Amino acid sequence: WKIIKGLNFTTQLGARAISNNGKEFVTSYEIRDRVNPTIVRKARPINTLQETRNSSKELTLNSFLNYSTSLDKHTLAGLAGYSEIQNSGGSLTAFRQGFYNNDIQAIGQGTNDATKSNGGGETNWGLRSFFGRVNYAFDDKYLFEANARYDGSSRFSDNNRYSFFPSFSAGWRLSEEKFWGGLSNYVNEFKLRGSWGKTGNQAVDLYSYYSTLNLVTYSFNGAPVQGYTQQQLSSKDLTWETTTQSNIGLDAQFLNNRLSLGVDYYEKRTDGILLMLPVPATLGLLASPQNAGIVDNKGWEFAAGTRNKFGNFGLNVNLNFNINDNNVVDLAGTGPYITGSDIDPRYLTGEGYPIDSFWGYRTDGFFQTKADADKSPVFIRPALAGDIKYVDMNNDKVIDAKDMTFVGNPFPKYTFGSSWNLAYKGFNLNMLLQGASGHEVQLTRALVQSGTAEAFTHKIYTNNFWSPENPNARFPRPIKFETRNQVNSDFNTIDGDYIRLKNIQLQYQIPTALTKRLLVERMNVYVSGTNLLTFSKLNEWNLDPEKVSGWENYYPQVSLYTLGFNLQF
Repeated sequence: WKIIKGLNFTTQLGARAISNNGKEFVTSYEIRDRVNPTIVRKARPINTLQETRNSSKELTLNSFLNYSTSLDKHTLAGLAGYSEIQNSGGSLTAFRQGFYNNDIQAIGQGTNDATKSNGGGETNWGLRSFFGRVNYAFDDKYLFEANARYDGSSRFSDNNRYSFFPSFSAGWRLSEEKFWGGLSNYVNEFKLRGSWGKTGNQAVDLYSYYSTLNLVTYSFNGAPVQGYTQQQLSSKDLTWETTTQSNIGLDAQFLNNRLSLGVDYYEKRTDGILLMLPVPATLGLLASPQNAGIVDNKGWEFAAGTRNKFGNFGLNVNLNFNINDNNVVDLAGTGPYITGSDIDPRYLTGEGYPIDSFWGYRTDGFFQTKADADKSPVFIRPALAGDIKYVDMNNDKVIDAKDMTFVGNPFPKYTFGSSWNLAYKGFNLNMLLQGASGHEVQLTRALVQSGTAEAFTHKIYTNNFWSPENPNARFPRPIKFETRNQVNSDFNTIDGDYIRLKNIQLQYQIPTALTKRLLVERMNVYVSGTNLLTFSKLNEWNLDPEKVSGWENYYPQVSLYTLGFNLQF
């Protein structure tokens, strides 16, 4: 709605509905010996069925009032807005077993006994926001912007539901000043800028501030009875997690805008991070999340580019390089917090470390002789030749959890990328590369068990175990059903650095003199590929370097080859 000149009103209403239905039927079967069919080698006598129903509905309303005007050297623009999201969802599950045969797979045909079960739940949440922005520019040299948000979330109690998030930024185009003078022949554009602002995060479980009751079953006079009890402490003071960030930077263009450069330095502090602070066991309730943690991120961002044309040849290149330091500043006098296990990644969140640092043992090769092993402190059991040698970090002659230490950072310290566009006459070649460095990935479960738990494992272990005949092997001796040589340590923490050719495309535009004869205005043919080439130490494990540590139960990114054409009539 164009109210008056420069003043417009816009409103948008969106709806989204999601419905997921799942059905998992596990058949009963027998596997008999080929030679003697009377012998059953493996069997699953009972079939089972699990069905799930999940649905959600969401309505989103956005309304904006925009105003802009200019007078002489002054330019002013403003925005006022309102946004609201309403979401409701539900789930239903059902389980039965003992179906007559594997062809009958209706939930009502399973055994109607105590083995059947069902469950479900409903959720509702909403988000309401008021926001505004003001932009002002004088003579296109002095730039200013102010933003403000007032957000309210149903995930918090009435007293903590709303929070205010302001931000400010300013810029100065020095290249437009008279004193820039002859520098403009070399530096066509030069701008200094700075900003400060706050943003909020409402990522907390629904109803965390409620003293909710849970359905339980207990025995009374020998009969099962249903009851309700509070199991988790409520957090009535729970509120928004707030990130405050300041930034200074510059933008520059050189040599008739052929070269560009951008540099930024930022400091970002996230306050009120949600932590599960411990509570006394005598309370009889589980801990609940509280706003207690502070984490800092500081770093640099660099961007450079070039745009050139030499006759029929064109070259556009953009590069970016980022440095980030992550550090846990405060845990409200608690911690450190250690999660995970010996066969899963073990993470540490502690003051002075990156958040979710890898925590484990230091190693010093393998024991080569029984005499050498006997001199070492015992860990799980007395060591033998071929076992991993764990370091006694505190020199107390015992290898235990007190010897665990920082063994890796899961977050890259450096990220970088580049895009290339080369053009020659009708041909156009595009490439996108990306990478990360300064971080580690921890191997767990089957990849570390090396087949000793009677499971499949990676071919990298083939003929690469320690033995008296192979003392320089890469891996320790295999020990069936034992975790001594598989616990979290720097031995199974791998350098996560990688460089990847993310995408490449070669395109050719067929001359219009030919296409117009076919009544086609424009025609392009192209061939492209995605994830074609990766350089990483994780390649030998056939792992995606963009994975997160833990179970390798993800579907990796695929390599994709595409051949196609575009027609415009």
